[in-house]
Amino acid sequence: MKKTLLTILIGMIAFTVEVNAKATRVKLASVAPAGTPWADVMYRIQKKINKESNGAYNVKVYPGGQLGGENEILSGVRGGRIEFAGLTTGAVANVVPEMNVLEMPYLFDNIKQADCVLDNHLIDPVGKLLSGKGLVFISWAENGFRSIGVKGKAIKVPADIKGIKVRSQEAKTHIAFWKSVGASPVPIAIPEVLPALQTGVVNGFDNTPLFTMAAEWQTTIDNFTFTKHIYQPAVIVASKKFYDAQPEDGKKVIMGDGNGLAGEVRKGVRALDGRLVATLKKTGVAIHNPSAAELAQWKKASAGQEKTVLGSLGGQSKAIYNAVQKGKQACR
Repeated sequence: MKKTLLTILIGMIAFTVEVNAKATRVKLASVAPAGTPWADVMYRIQKKINKESNGAYNVKVYPGGQLGGENEILSGVRGGRIEFAGLTTGAVANVVPEMNVLEMPYLFDNIKQADCVLDNHLIDPVGKLLSGKGLVFISWAENGFRSIGVKGKAIKVPADIKGIKVRSQEAKTHIAFWKSVGASPVPIAIPEVLPALQTGVVNGFDNTPLFTMAAEWQTTIDNFTFTKHIYQPAVIVASKKFYDAQPEDGKKVIMGDGNGLAGEVRKGVRALDGRLVATLKKTGVAIHNPSAAELAQWKKASAGQEKTVLGSLGGQSKAIYNAVQKGKQACR
């Protein structure tokens, strides 16, 4: 009897090892640092897929740019080397130019309008565009409203930033914004930004308070100005090569709650806003909230990308822009 029981136990162990060995390894990557709401959602996706697939998938999360900057991660997803990713729309715009439209300066009037347009008017057209570039749309996510951090004097109006070297995201609309307000943009990938700020390669940047603090960029600046000039969505995507190769039940597990994730990500990001501003102040960074007159100068200086940039983006950029405008009308 002891021998029989031992044989059964050995068989169970062997079976477990065999099942685990057959699990499909899945990489989920992002430049979002660990300990942020973005990373928290990635770990929830990991847990959900691992559980609901009954061991068919073994998801591992790679936060903080462990697999490279956004361009490297994007290339990996398209090539099937990385199965999942959380990416800003500005990064995806490098292969899906229409995504640049979503990051035109002062495109959305407020956060509620942005949510409504993205969730109710853009999922289908954006999903089709991503599919054509080797990506499967899973859900919207959010970075938030980008503002300006600099070393040196406070930046209150566009004239204050004239000639200053600033880190720019590698996207046409971002570079065009900086040029329109008189700054000198230097495109730099996320993993390289902190050393560039520390060594003076650039003296400023734009991003959200959350990303600024998570990436420790606040350690290099004296002032932070809430221009909120670009609302930056993000997307959770899967590799189309990977997705198309999965069985139907696997696809359902991968898709999960779909865009239902969007509300969860946004809630987590926005819940930290007030506390982050207070934390920035405690680190010695001066905060400037532009007056209505000052904000009007930023809007005026950066206005007109629908005339100067839109036509150069290519693809269906004009159709996406029109969809945004139509959505804004419907979402009022």
